[in-house]
Parts: sequence; C-alpha cells; structure tokens
Amino acid sequence: MKTILCYGDSNTNGCNPLCDIRDWETVGKEKVPVRYERKVRWTGVLQKILGDDYYVIEEGLPGRTFVYDDAVLPYRSGKDYIRPCMMSHAPIDLLVVMLGTNDAKALFGSNEYSFAVGMEEFLKIVKDPSLWEPDQEIKILLIAPPPIGDAIETSPYYGMFDEGSVALSKKFAELYRKIAMVQGCYYLNAGDYAQPDPGDSIHFSVEDHRKLAEGIAVKIKEILEEKKER
Repeated sequence: MKTILCYGDSNTNGCNPLCDIRDWETVGKEKVPVRYERKVRWTGVLQKILGDDYYVIEEGLPGRTFVYDDAVLPYRSGKDYIRPCMMSHAPIDLLVVMLGTNDAKALFGSNEYSFAVGMEEFLKIVKDPSLWEPDQEIKILLIAPPPIGDAIETSPYYGMFDEGSVALSKKFAELYRKIAMVQGCYYLNAGDYAQPDPGDSIHFSVEDHRKLAEGIAVKIKEILEEKKER
C-alpha cells in the first residue's frame, strides 16, 4: 500500500465557500456547513479514486502558510509542523503540498521574491533525508493553488486578502513550476482543474473538489508507477 501525505490549508481542510464567516451568530449553526464532509473533500475523493492500494492522509489546516507566523491565527506556519507531521505518519511514499494562498495575505506584504524564498525554505525541510526511509527516493508533488478570485472585494475574507494578494496569486503557476524544477519536485497546477468559488474567491465548490481530485489522482499514478518524468 502506498502512503500519500497531503499537506495543505483550508482547501485541503474542505472549507465551504458558502459559509459567511462575517455572520458570527450563525457560523457553524446554519444549514450551510463550515466544512464539507470527508467524502466531498478532494482528499476523500482522491482516496475513492485511488482505491485500496493507496492510503491518503489529509493534513489540512485553515490559514496554514509555508513559513509565515500569523499573530491572529497562531500555529499556522507550515514549516514548523511539517517535520513532526511527516515523522508521525512515516513511512510515506509521496508528500503532496498545496500551500501558498495564505502566504499572499495582505498582512505579510509578500512579493514574488520573498514568496519564492519562503517556499524554498519549506522545501529544504521536507527534503531532509532523515524524514524519509533509508535509500528512499524523495518524492514531493508541489501543487500551485489557483489564483484568488477577482471578486475578492465582495468576499468575507477581504482585508485578509486584497488586490495585491490577487496579483501575486496570478503568478503562482509559473513560480511553482520553476521552483519545482529547481528543487527536483513533481509539479501540478491546481488551476488547470479548479477555481475558487465566486462566493468567497478563496475556497472550492464541491464540483471543483471533485475535478481537482481527478487531476491529482492521474498525477499520483504517474509518479508512483513511474510512468512520467518530473
């Protein structure tokens, strides 16, 4: 059985774009769930597609970044938790990473250069041979999140994210492709399969979770069955 660790943020966690976080009295109580069911989230769909020969581990935390510490939302720095996370789930055959949207938050003031440096610092950690089995080939699938939606001004997350966040996110696909090539990672552009729902410009609809899972499943089979180069 192949073990796949999926390390991400709220879109791996399955946050529902139709849940308005501004309505504090009803969040979590209304008919619209804050989080999709396991079978709906892309990791759950992925498990169903891949079948019993694969074990998909979901590690999604809303607000998680590659490297930044968030004073409002603590414990969100991905680099701080990834090492114990990998150790607790070892041995793994493939690490799937889909982070970066939260690194584009307005409060961090990221530009293309600082974003890339942070991503590479994260990748240096996960490529530590001590986190993998002896003589194991290190296999990391780096997924570029789709751009934040242009309707961010009407999103409940406006303020956390702004027009600068949107502009930076539109560079994700090419930036991730280049870094994956330099760092020896596999690469996939989530934007080829899914886009944020217009409801909040950040999170995926049920249909986009399904489409993303289908695209990732194809890529994972290529990687673990060694049918395709990086």
